[in-house]
Amino acid sequence: MSGVSVDVGCVLGGAVLAGIWLVFIWKLTLQGRFPSLDLSLRVGSGLLAATYMAEFFVLTAGGYNVARALLKISRMAVAFFITFKGLGWLKKLCTTWEDTISEAGVDYLTGVANRKVLSETLDRLCKSKRATDSPFAVILMDLDGFKQINDTYGHPAGDSFLRMLANIMKEELREGDLLARYGGDEFAIIVNHATAQEAAVLVNRLKNRIAKAAWPFPQIGLSCGIAEFPADGNSSAALLRIADTRMYADKHQSQKNNNKLTKVQNISVD
Repeated sequence: MSGVSVDVGCVLGGAVLAGIWLVFIWKLTLQGRFPSLDLSLRVGSGLLAATYMAEFFVLTAGGYNVARALLKISRMAVAFFITFKGLGWLKKLCTTWEDTISEAGVDYLTGVANRKVLSETLDRLCKSKRATDSPFAVILMDLDGFKQINDTYGHPAGDSFLRMLANIMKEELREGDLLARYGGDEFAIIVNHATAQEAAVLVNRLKNRIAKAAWPFPQIGLSCGIAEFPADGNSSAALLRIADTRMYADKHQSQKNNNKLTKVQNISVD
């Protein structure tokens, strides 16, 4: 096979692939799955495919080196332009997907329920159980030492840790319980048909698992607050407020205990 034939095949293949991707993105954009391409991206993509077709015709006509070189330079310039503009389009695409996942009630990072689902579920439970006063508990949890993970190992490591933690929590839940990401490094659990004491058993299991897990990160702990329906409130807002207050009291107590331990260690060293 001659060099010209190979060049013709490569150029024709490039034109076909560019055309396929253009049609594919165009169809998904029309279906609303992708954000619409702005005019500059559409024109640039068309020019990219056109340079391949023009080079194909140049090669079949005899292969003029100067014309081919100009087409390659033009294609490279268009490719750089599309890449630059495409980064903004990809960012918009990621935002669209995150919004779609959020509307579906799923936290895009951890795969558990999001705050919207937590709020709706709490409201529904409070309304349905007021007549019977059947108890359920809400647990709010905040990670201790998570900021150090982000600062030391970077945010991707922090994101990976949150996913691992969510998986551990899901393993400890019963059928009918709900785990949700409350925001940042905070999670919430609705423990259905349970008192605060029964929810405390779950909290202790979670704290023990996190404390004993072989994390590649130093000193990861969990501060938790529990509120019980209807003993602590009969609305979602009241339950979350009580649980939040108790969670920060637990965090404050943990910090005091750590400070005492540090002082004892310093005294023993001296």
